[in-house]
Amino acid sequence: MKKAIVLLMTIGFIAIISALVLISLSISKKSFDQAVALDAQNQFSVVFKDFVEILKTNSKSVKKETDLDIFLGFSMPPMIEPKTGVEVGFLLESQMGKLNINYMLARMVAADTNSSLQDERTHFQEVLERYFEQYGIDDRIRMVNLLLDTVDEEPDPIERGAYTEIVAEDFDFRQGKIYSFAHLKKIFAHYYKNSYDVNVYKIDQDTWEETFYYGDSNISKKTFLDCNQFDFTPTVDLLTNNAYLGQVVDYCDEANQSNTDLSNLKKFYNISSFDNNNSYLIKCSIIFNTENFKRNVTFDYEVTTAEINNIDKNFQDE
Repeated sequence: MKKAIVLLMTIGFIAIISALVLISLSISKKSFDQAVALDAQNQFSVVFKDFVEILKTNSKSVKKETDLDIFLGFSMPPMIEPKTGVEVGFLLESQMGKLNINYMLARMVAADTNSSLQDERTHFQEVLERYFEQYGIDDRIRMVNLLLDTVDEEPDPIERGAYTEIVAEDFDFRQGKIYSFAHLKKIFAHYYKNSYDVNVYKIDQDTWEETFYYGDSNISKKTFLDCNQFDFTPTVDLLTNNAYLGQVVDYCDEANQSNTDLSNLKKFYNISSFDNNNSYLIKCSIIFNTENFKRNVTFDYEVTTAEINNIDKNFQDE
């Protein structure tokens, strides 16, 4: 019932905000006539700047879960302004119902020298192997070892598996972090080169980013999972090996019970509702297309600090 009420509120806010966004970005024939001397790059820069300002202004109001639901409802599907033919859209998506791949890998690497992390390492290993099994990856252990070796911060002469240490070949892996799907594709390509397993290419960007995001690799505290977002991602099925598949479940309540499939995972994850004391990432997408210029950009926005990270530089730019 609560989610239904929030949904109705959100739909109303979408209608209002969509109109305000179009006005604030001056998507009208008059404004584009005035800006005729500007090239499309400058027009996009204005759109990007205005969108970020709107995010920062509205995120100040996010204090509790219902505020977050309204904020996420700010998304506006791409709309074409009929007089100019300019297409503009904004999409906001919570990342907190997904798994932070960089955190998982960093914790697994840390377990090499910290015996207290062995249970956690085993759990993450099983989760990753289970994910790759869904796509028929032949050598799942090699795939995980490749991910682990390529996030090492320095080249290690001892590889975890055969041909898994690509950091020595590709300088792009020197920072010990996966930044984007384009970056991850290099790992998949290296796996294919040494395994000829075509199944790795069944994992496309949409498929991967339904479950994982490229977050902070800081291992000083448990990674946060928003139980209210589990209805929108396949994460809970992956973590619990489909224990709740087909059921109508209040995942937050389930996580707070004792000895449930979800509550037993709290030793590895900080599973709870939104709390503005936790870092909370959302993925933002800007779609801006004119007749001769197309640009789709994504970036991470941290709600509680208003910080922007992981701007995808592999956007379409014509």
